[in-house]
Amino acid sequence: MSSEPLRVVLNGDRLNAADAPATFAADGPFTVVLDNRGAAVHVHLRFRDRLAELTAVGETNHYVDDGETHRVRVEAADVPEPVSGRLDVITGHGTDGTGVDVTLSPREGPRGVDVDESLSRPRGSEAGDGTTGYGGSDAGERSIGTLGFDSTTLLVAAFAALALAVGVAAAATLGSTVVTLGLVAVVLAVAAATYVLLN
Repeated sequence: MSSEPLRVVLNGDRLNAADAPATFAADGPFTVVLDNRGAAVHVHLRFRDRLAELTAVGETNHYVDDGETHRVRVEAADVPEPVSGRLDVITGHGTDGTGVDVTLSPREGPRGVDVDESLSRPRGSEAGDGTTGYGGSDAGERSIGTLGFDSTTLLVAAFAALALAVGVAAAATLGSTVVTLGLVAVVLAVAAATYVLLN
């Protein structure tokens, strides 16, 4: 709707005449086209009633030269329901002009999409079974999706690191094949435990 401009013909049949449609509707910002068919003229645009609060133009006074077409951008606020008012197109230093009844309607086009709140919860949380998502009630606590770990996971990791340190120290000190095999077993156990914790 608002893609169509409001066209005003200046000096059409007489000096300082301003011819425009009696009504105009927009659903957002629009353009006023001042088409001068005669001598140079000063044009003043003034919105009245509630439109004065809902619209804005960069300049209200415009000089339109002989035979020139001048475009004026009108910014318009979003409205929840239609609002009507009047646009005065004043020429001849305030002695002539015309008025247009303008209706500003709610903007057409795509709106925001309403999202069901259940989509923001992990699967299983809406079942009422005490689970918090994939894999049961504590699966959410072990999740690393937010790069965080619970205290149990950190404790297990600390014990695993300590076991590795003791095993490496023992293998280096004793140099025994049995100790080395034990160290390999500890490493494999820690790797398996880490895999289970992270999955």
